[in-house]
Amino acid sequence: MTDREQLAPEGGLEGVGVNLERYLAARLGPLAFFLLVVVAISAPLVYLGMGVKTIRTRASSTAKLVAELIHEEAQQRPVLWRYDAPKLLRHVSLQTQHQSIVRIDLTDEDGRLIELGQAPPGNADRQLLWYWEPIELEREVGRVWVGVTSRDVERQASLIFLGFAALGALLAGVMYALPLKAIIEAEQRIDASQSALEHLNTNLEATVVVRSSQLQEALEEVRDKEQRLRDLSGRAVAMQEAERRSLSRELHDSAGQALTAIRINLQLLAEIAGNPSAKTMATRTMELADSTLEEIRRVVDRLAPAVLDDLGLQGAVERHCDDFSERTGVEIDYAFADLDKPGVDTGVETAAYRIVQESLTNVARHAKAERVEIHLRRLDAGSLHDRISIEIVDDGEGFDVEQVRAKGRRGLEGMRERVELLGGTIEISATPGEGASIRVELPVKPDSV
Repeated sequence: MTDREQLAPEGGLEGVGVNLERYLAARLGPLAFFLLVVVAISAPLVYLGMGVKTIRTRASSTAKLVAELIHEEAQQRPVLWRYDAPKLLRHVSLQTQHQSIVRIDLTDEDGRLIELGQAPPGNADRQLLWYWEPIELEREVGRVWVGVTSRDVERQASLIFLGFAALGALLAGVMYALPLKAIIEAEQRIDASQSALEHLNTNLEATVVVRSSQLQEALEEVRDKEQRLRDLSGRAVAMQEAERRSLSRELHDSAGQALTAIRINLQLLAEIAGNPSAKTMATRTMELADSTLEEIRRVVDRLAPAVLDDLGLQGAVERHCDDFSERTGVEIDYAFADLDKPGVDTGVETAAYRIVQESLTNVARHAKAERVEIHLRRLDAGSLHDRISIEIVDDGEGFDVEQVRAKGRRGLEGMRERVELLGGTIEISATPGEGASIRVELPVKPDSV
């Protein structure tokens, strides 16, 4: 069974398990035979019918002619016409000579041959077709019989039958063979196309397998490179944080302590100075030292927020929000969930804290907001998808994200780079006049990404 037989839908020509060639051959066979029979017998039958009709007409005319001649002869020679009847019949036979007219006989009213006294011709030769015409002979009534044969017509009809049978066979063969040939050629083309498709499918499958293997290898290579880059970035971030912590400690231990000592000395100088101008100068210098110490604390806090070590992520964010609100007058609503659970990488906590710092700095510089909402949550703690979610929303002036991205604002781009280095995701949404929002998710263990 071919594939076309197997795939043929139910109710179709091939739905019964027979291919199209056999199906068509089974139906063309009877049609071809019918055409052969019709072509072979139609013309001979017509010829035979017309020939027999012609013979009958000729026999009837001959019988009538003989009857008229004998009747005239009998009137002219009432006694002697019987003796001359055979000669008269032979004469008429010669005049009406035709291959189909075989005999002309004369019988009396009892059916006896007048000249021979034999049985009626209808009983004597049943192979002939007999036609008669009535005749009055003196006081007797007789019949003129004309016997004809249809053998010549039948012989001609047979020859015509043979010719038309050959023609019918030719036409039937053409009618049978041409559609089958077309179907066979079509099936061969379909088989060739199907074989080509199967070959292409096999090659395609092999190509797909090879290409898939190559793509898989390339994907694994990209993943390896991405992981190496992430590891390298993580180490770079860790080194950067370590450098910041070192610089923070140096500022705190050296510059901070030196300024503190200077302030103490200035305070003592102001107390012992007798000159009011010197006392005033010492007081102003102490205020300048206090301002410088405060700025150093802010720088130290931005370089390495020691508050994270002291208060943890939640406490550090709360303190920073309170300080920001007190300093700028912007109302801040913050909420936390499950941040006290252990297992968060130090670099991730630092990144989360700095994202909050940078976001509030942008609010103070650009947003002109009156209210900010900050939400920090620990999601799926303890699972492979353990992460920290940060959401910051303000009601400020908003901005066009595409324009800001095209300008390459360092604050937002730095935030995005920090998140991507840790394997996290960041989404920044803003509409001019309708505020802005930042949504960040950071894995608690960057190495697990």
